[in-house]
Amino acid sequence: MKRIFWLIVGIAVGVYAVTRLKKRAQILAPESVQESAAKLAAAVRHFGDQVREGMAERETELRDALGIENASQTDSTQREDYR
Repeated sequence: MKRIFWLIVGIAVGVYAVTRLKKRAQILAPESVQESAAKLAAAVRHFGDQVREGMAERETELRDALGIENASQTDSTQREDYR
């Protein structure tokens, strides 16, 4: 029980520290660095979207090849996006 308690305390302190450091970095960083970071984040997000689209296409191909019905599967466009 003590280990779980200290694990939770450690996670909480870590989250707090990361949040504070992120805010401090945004305040101290020049706008050009912030813009570059925003562009990088957008590029990573776009790449992730493309990977998900490719996965959905490949899954459809595999289901067709194996003869698995798509009615039992939730369409990938209906899945929730947890960003």
